[in-house]
Amino acid sequence: MPENRSASFVELFFDLVFVFGITQVVASIHGHLDWPTLGKSAIVLLLLWWAWTQWTWTAGNSDFDEVRPRVVLLMATAGAFVLATAVRGAYTDDGVTFALAYFGVMSLFAVFYMFLVTGTDQMAGFLAYAPKVMAGSVLVVIGGFVSEDLRPWIWLAAVVINLVSTSAATKNEYVIEASHFAERHALFVIIVLGEVLIAIGIGTVGHPGSATFYVAGTAMLVTALAMWWSYFDWLFQVGEKALIAATGIAQGRLARDAYSMAHYPLIAGVILFATGTEELLAHPEVALGDAERWAFVGGLMLFLASQTVMVRLFSRHVTWERLAAIGLLGVAGLALGNLSAASLGAVVCLVLVATLGIETARHREPLRQLR
Repeated sequence: MPENRSASFVELFFDLVFVFGITQVVASIHGHLDWPTLGKSAIVLLLLWWAWTQWTWTAGNSDFDEVRPRVVLLMATAGAFVLATAVRGAYTDDGVTFALAYFGVMSLFAVFYMFLVTGTDQMAGFLAYAPKVMAGSVLVVIGGFVSEDLRPWIWLAAVVINLVSTSAATKNEYVIEASHFAERHALFVIIVLGEVLIAIGIGTVGHPGSATFYVAGTAMLVTALAMWWSYFDWLFQVGEKALIAATGIAQGRLARDAYSMAHYPLIAGVILFATGTEELLAHPEVALGDAERWAFVGGLMLFLASQTVMVRLFSRHVTWERLAAIGLLGVAGLALGNLSAASLGAVVCLVLVATLGIETARHREPLRQLR
């Protein structure tokens, strides 16, 4: 396989299915911002995320530009599409469809990965991981056939088994093409950041213009741009370099912790923020309700908290500016509940932009060398 290869066209095509899947998760939350809905959506999101990550790990042993791997990934794309179509009805009429599609995508991964590593020293790692994660997949199938009240608990158990299965990376070495692996996750971050732009677009198209509305829309657009900057200005490069520098079992642990694990709350945070943004732009002149306010502010807090964890894993450093921003956002959520949505959006925008500006000024020379 070529070294330092970029994502293939078929991998990008595969990702498009998850664009649709993430959109369906956002749609399932919209208008239902309560703890039961958020909990159920978090489970479905993690199952979607897990299905995506398996094929990213597989790329360490396979080049999807080759014909046979390409055909297999296209089969996975078809299964993932069925999975995505069932997201909104996963806890009602489409539970069986969601469960069987998930099992199909995961089974195809397991068979394909076993084919790739059979006869190699990677087989031990496969045997340490695959039986556990497939046990989780069987639980998802069982959950699809039980009552709607019991289904979230069965699927939560499957999620726990998936997370436990990653302990295999503690003792086994996995082949990872570091630059490709980091790029694939960065592309997924772009997918979810696109949900913020979609939320802004939905909130602005056809909306009667007013000064308050333009303040809110501008603040949200600037915030979305700043969120992109917070990941791609230097965090992506630091992560890629750290993953390249790591070797052996340590590389697999870093890939697991900083990418497969730490990226999930980042993605969940963006989805919450997008949901809150849509609510904010719908009625910018009045205060957000408690649930909408904390989806908006808390989503951005979760986004930044995930980044601080990644930086710690990549470099052992602490991003004090981003920790301070999390604190300020928390204060804003608690103290500014009576402000209009547009004013709260402007405050949140100012906090994030100021944080990134101070961070850039403080670390100007290291960032210049990194870029």
